[in-house]
Amino acid sequence: MTAPSTTSTSRAPRSRAWSLVAWTLLAAAFLVRVLPFLEPSTRLLRQYPTEDGYLMLTIGRNLALGNGMSTAEGTIPTNGTQPLATFLYAAGYALFDGGKVAGVAFALVLQVLAGLATVFALHRLARRLLASEGERAGFAAGLAAVLWYVSPLATAHGLNCLETGFYGLAVVLFADAFLRRHPVGGGGGYRRALEAGACAGLVLWVRLDAVFLLAAACLAWAFLDGRARLSFDRARFLQASALGVVATLVIAPWLVHNRIEFGSFMPISGRAESWAAGFGSNLPHLAAVLAEYVLLVVQIPARLELHPAVVAGGAVVAVAFVALVVRALRGAPAAPRLVALVVGLYALGMCGYYGLVFGAPWFLSRYFFPLSAFTAIVLGAAIARGLEQRPPRAIVAAAAALVVAAATFLHVRTWRRGLDHQHLQVVEWVTANVPESTWVAAVQTGTVGYFHDRTINLDGKVNPEALAAVLARRIPQYVLGKPVEYIADWEGVAGWAELPEFEGRFEVLVHDREKNLAVLRRKDAHGR
Repeated sequence: MTAPSTTSTSRAPRSRAWSLVAWTLLAAAFLVRVLPFLEPSTRLLRQYPTEDGYLMLTIGRNLALGNGMSTAEGTIPTNGTQPLATFLYAAGYALFDGGKVAGVAFALVLQVLAGLATVFALHRLARRLLASEGERAGFAAGLAAVLWYVSPLATAHGLNCLETGFYGLAVVLFADAFLRRHPVGGGGGYRRALEAGACAGLVLWVRLDAVFLLAAACLAWAFLDGRARLSFDRARFLQASALGVVATLVIAPWLVHNRIEFGSFMPISGRAESWAAGFGSNLPHLAAVLAEYVLLVVQIPARLELHPAVVAGGAVVAVAFVALVVRALRGAPAAPRLVALVVGLYALGMCGYYGLVFGAPWFLSRYFFPLSAFTAIVLGAAIARGLEQRPPRAIVAAAAALVVAAATFLHVRTWRRGLDHQHLQVVEWVTANVPESTWVAAVQTGTVGYFHDRTINLDGKVNPEALAAVLARRIPQYVLGKPVEYIADWEGVAGWAELPEFEGRFEVLVHDREKNLAVLRRKDAHGR
């Protein structure tokens, strides 16, 4: 990546101080990502891997051990994952003979590398989109890359042991590849359309909701000419259709597998998270999520997301950002207008789906993560233009200090909380009190299921049997039909002991509100 500097022909900042600051921030952001490796038995397992991340790692490990995509010691097949990342993680477990700590370390190394690759891919794309701005393009692209990499959101989502970091990289690479193959970039024709389709198919292997990106790409190919002007051409329409068909063929093995083995093209994880959603229930949450990605170094606490002031303020920030982009695109070259349209349609599709018909609002931030690279490019370009106006140095220094302080505060907070994983208290109790041969059940099984192989998932995200039971409202009967001796989860599960089906069958063994831990023990399994 070119350091943010310019020649004397540009009025953009060109002092060595800018380069020094940029590389210092990049180095610090890299250090934040790798420091947990110094504590492999504690912080490495706690700071960045999430509950759902451990679900994916469990599936990857079972795959490496010859159990296929499965959970519960290989006894329950699943497709509740995103395939490409799962295959990558499985390679690590195959390399380290299924070692659990080594597998987590391998997954984190891959994600660190993906983050670095995103920095360079983002910088290259930004240079291409801002080429008309001359030497200022280099400074703006460098600034965009730095802003993205130091963002606490890029760190948290990029190291969560899911597909999120790879997805962000894949979308940036696709935007670059699509631009070069579209007539706007000097491409066009069936061959280039088929190549773009193959690229889109690979992104779908990373995450299936890239179908919205594919739809946006097909529309842009069909209805934008070589100058990014709206027009209709029969040949381009047929090429766009071919693009979509090729992408579908590339992802077809995964879709066919899902349909034949699990009854739906959508993985069961998506079905489990959306079945009980009320129409439009997530729309208020979108304001905070979009505002975070516009600002990049701001994180809004989940408990405040639905506060009227936050919803209104987030909406204002998002609308203002869109207005900034629209204004900047007036008279802009074709390349940025093409990419802006594709990303805009992609974002609109995501907002429609996740805002209107999906549940699990706590996952929205990571689902929208790929947008962060493009907001960073817009911010980098806007800041570079603003600096050309020679604002007072005191204002520039204060603004830069504020950004650095905000990012530093959030990273330090993450570090200080790095040993306080939300679910490892369950793991610790199970490890200390339950033999490895004993079956445990939990609603949230990512973490406990990773460290205790004989764990049965009850929310249906990775367990099609449990999902069917959830939909039929027969989870108690499902549990009683399994050799489950303990139910261990957050403290709310203690209330399950009062269910009529469990009366006389399970007793509350642990109910610790301070640790957010509850354990039910099956009476008939212990001679009671």
